[in-house]
Amino acid sequence: MGPEAFVRRPARWLEALSRFRGTHAAAPNFAYDLCVREAPPAPGCDLSAWRAAVNGAEPVRLHTIRAFIEAFTPYGLDPRAVSPGYGLAEHTLKISGSGPGEPPRALTLSPADLGEGRVTETTDAAAVPVVSCGRTIGGTRVRIVDPATGRAAAPDRVGEIWATGPCVAAGYAGRERESEETFRARIADDADTAAFLRTGDIGFVRDGELYVTGRLKDLLVVKGRNHYPQDLEYSAERSHPALRPASAAAFAVDRGDREALVVVIEADGRALRAAGHDVLVSAVRERVRSDHRLEAEDVVVIRRGTLPKTTSGKVRRGTCRQQYVDGTLVRVGGGPA
Repeated sequence: MGPEAFVRRPARWLEALSRFRGTHAAAPNFAYDLCVREAPPAPGCDLSAWRAAVNGAEPVRLHTIRAFIEAFTPYGLDPRAVSPGYGLAEHTLKISGSGPGEPPRALTLSPADLGEGRVTETTDAAAVPVVSCGRTIGGTRVRIVDPATGRAAAPDRVGEIWATGPCVAAGYAGRERESEETFRARIADDADTAAFLRTGDIGFVRDGELYVTGRLKDLLVVKGRNHYPQDLEYSAERSHPALRPASAAAFAVDRGDREALVVVIEADGRALRAAGHDVLVSAVRERVRSDHRLEAEDVVVIRRGTLPKTTSGKVRRGTCRQQYVDGTLVRVGGGPA
């Protein structure tokens, strides 16, 4: 099914699973969010044959998993079918996943420590839930490595995810230098001499399970602390009902003497008119401040469907940032951002 067909009407995907008695189907986290938010499937939709509802391709949200299970258990969905996983094309494809019939697991972590690269479990109300992507499969091994030093990270530290095993591709065709850097990395000062694939993703391993926290190139550093854009975007999207899920981009821009946080977010037109632009901006700022102790210097509210995304629906943060810097991103009410 083409991504555009799904985005126009998410229930179409669920109805196809029902009609063809589909047993396995995978999608990014935002797709499960859309299924919950948009119109329900047609009466008679039966998801009881669905054995593996794989959630991957972007950080998996505990809130999304719970909302999806609650919404579609009445349609026959087995809650144990929801399966967080992790993979990438360079590994053709899956690196890890939860086992059949295993309920999704998550750790609640200190956001302050996570911002400094430490993994500390907490029961505090401000804790960040991070979902397990399960154990590695097919002979694949994963190591967590400090991307700056190339040395293995301590067990309680976040680092870049490196993978080795029979599923790693040989490299990028015609791009030998990039292939050498990405596919044949070796851990410094370590007895493990295997060649590793540098995934560019950040995470940690706990009790043999892989937890993915973000993307190395997307990591924001504001006032000396690391922030994951997905966490900032998630807070922004939940700050007001008029704001759309999986339709925000958080990034930093250089103001000369500092790095400033910018949040760009889509709003539904009718709800936007009812709430008012200033109310939405204030709601985003307050939620980001409350959740992350961080000030959003600029909040740009844009119309539905105008946030840059890939054909599969992932947010293109780099493109959005460039449009903001160039002044080609249009705010609600007209005028450049």
